[in-house]
Amino acid sequence: MIKLIACDMDGTLLDSQKRLPPDLLPALKTLGERGVMFAVASGRQYAALRRDLEPLVPHILFICENGGLVMQNDRQILIDPMNPADLPDVISVARTLDRVYPVLCRAKRALIEQTAAPDFIAETKRYYPSADVVPDLMAHTDAQDVCKVAFYDEGDAQSHELPALQDALGDRLAVILSGEHWVDVMKPGVHKGAAMRGLQKMLGIGASECMAFGDYLNDCELLSSVGESYAMANAHPILKAQAKHIAPSNDDDGVMRVIREVFGL
Repeated sequence: MIKLIACDMDGTLLDSQKRLPPDLLPALKTLGERGVMFAVASGRQYAALRRDLEPLVPHILFICENGGLVMQNDRQILIDPMNPADLPDVISVARTLDRVYPVLCRAKRALIEQTAAPDFIAETKRYYPSADVVPDLMAHTDAQDVCKVAFYDEGDAQSHELPALQDALGDRLAVILSGEHWVDVMKPGVHKGAAMRGLQKMLGIGASECMAFGDYLNDCELLSSVGESYAMANAHPILKAQAKHIAPSNDDDGVMRVIREVFGL
């Protein structure tokens, strides 16, 4: 019996217009009555997830920052931050890359350097509503709660930014493609799957009692941490090859169609 469902947001639960399924809240209430928990698992900041999912807050868990932070009802459940000693090197590498901008993602706020392009700062604040613009990120490398450093690439992250970051940092840190324009640098071993296993241990449930949905490469570990894994029809080919099942696309209400079928809603 499934006791915990984890679901990526962009490209998975949300459609291409960034809309939630209209029947998600009543489904969550029904699942809750049956003892089934639901977690959103995203690379996004908690503040952004909470803002966008306000009506759902009492009914779900939040796996944030690609697994670096887990929250429930504004309470920190798990955190696995980066070593502050690694942060100066990460920021230094960012400064060598053209049209690439870092975001220092702390548990309660994100930091952007004021030298970043104005369009990037405006766009980033949509995803990081608690973001502060600071003169120099190097002045904040002693922070003990940095879950990840997210890098935005104005071009194609997979061909430009990803290999450069992997070459410079990949021997010490996890470098993960999380979207067409985004790469996340994190502590090794921290990802959505590790957060999911942490929740399983905390809740006393096994992988076979869990289901997960995803669409991109930062969902690989999440899908490998559960017994019933679903890649969306619109997912990256590597993820589709890994998943046990293929769900309809995010624009075809794929997550809810599977949930309705599996749980008889």
